[in-house]
Amino acid sequence: MNLIYENETIISPDGIACRVLDTSKIDFSEAAYGRKSKETIVMKAFGNEKINTVNSNGMIESTYLTNPGEAIFYNNDEDIYVPRDGNGNAWMFEGITNYGYEISEEAYQFKSHVAVKVKSTNVAQVLPEIITIPTCIKDAWGEGAHQFLYEGATLKKDLTTGKVTGIDKVAFSNTWEIIEKQNLKSK
Repeated sequence: MNLIYENETIISPDGIACRVLDTSKIDFSEAAYGRKSKETIVMKAFGNEKINTVNSNGMIESTYLTNPGEAIFYNNDEDIYVPRDGNGNAWMFEGITNYGYEISEEAYQFKSHVAVKVKSTNVAQVLPEIITIPTCIKDAWGEGAHQFLYEGATLKKDLTTGKVTGIDKVAFSNTWEIIEKQNLKSK
C-alpha cells in the first residue's frame, strides 16, 4: 500500500525531516486487528514530569509535561508515555478503566508513584511495519503535539474514534498481538 503524504515536512526533536502523513487517506480495509497484549504499569502523575516518548532507536516521538493525576504508562525506562485523546487531553489515572483497560494488579508503590498494572481490552486495526520513510502525524496528540515515526513503524486505527496513530517497530513486536479477524467478535 502506498501512503499519501501532505506537501509539508516537520523537523523532529532529533533534527530529522519527517513528511506529514495524510491520515484521512489511509486504506484500512485490509488491515489486521490487534491489541496491546502486555501488561503495563500505570503511574499517577505528581505533575510537571517531563515525559519524552522515544522509539527503539532513542529518537523522540513526542514530549509532554504532566499535570497532577494524569496517567503515565510505563513499559520500561525507555518506553514511557502519557496517552491522550484526540483533543490532546491526557488520560486520568483515577478513571483508567474508562479507556479500555482492566486493572490486573491493584495499587502499589512504583518509582515513588501510586501505580496499578493494566491490560488493554481495546482492539484496533493495524498496518504492521507500513512506515518506510521518516513520517510525522501532525497534531496526533492535540495542536502542536506531533508524533514522529520511522522505518518499520506500525499504523493503528482506533475502532471507536477512528483516530490514527503509530507504534514504533520494536514496541509493536514486544507489546502487541495480532488477532484473527474471525475471532474479533469473541474478544
